[in-house]
Amino acid sequence: MSSSGLVLLVPELEPAIGDLRAQHDPAARQGMPAHITVLYPFMDPVKLGPTQRGRLAEVVRSFAAFDLSFSRIGRFPEVLWLAPDPVEPIVQMVRAIAAAFPDYPPYAGQFDTVIPHVTVAHGDGLDLGALEPEVRRRLASPVVQRVDGASLFTTVRRKWREVDRFLLA
Repeated sequence: MSSSGLVLLVPELEPAIGDLRAQHDPAARQGMPAHITVLYPFMDPVKLGPTQRGRLAEVVRSFAAFDLSFSRIGRFPEVLWLAPDPVEPIVQMVRAIAAAFPDYPPYAGQFDTVIPHVTVAHGDGLDLGALEPEVRRRLASPVVQRVDGASLFTTVRRKWREVDRFLLA
């Protein structure tokens, strides 16, 4: 059995942080592009039949496409990340999809608050403080990304692969 994740891809960030992610983010080394997680872990794709896919497509389609900018850096204890602006459409999407699929709360219910972000570096023992000035330099001009869909990824032989895409309105 495998799980999946629903994400918003942010390819406009790859030129600025792709090499750092490749070095310092295990998900990047497993093939996951720069992204904002909407819902993880999600249903085993084998169990995601036409009814569930239709419901997921309907919920995603209820949101209009939107633009995000990235200029702020944040940190969790073992994660250096970029904050999208604005966060409201992402938080609303997370809530709507989680309400439509209550058996799959964000991050398995581990956190009370979901903080939308793009991971740059993640790992025990990383010197995130040393990486932060370089990330700040690379984002001297904010990066803007148009979000027009949500992508469903799953692992295949321990590598992330996109298996479906759901378009926003």
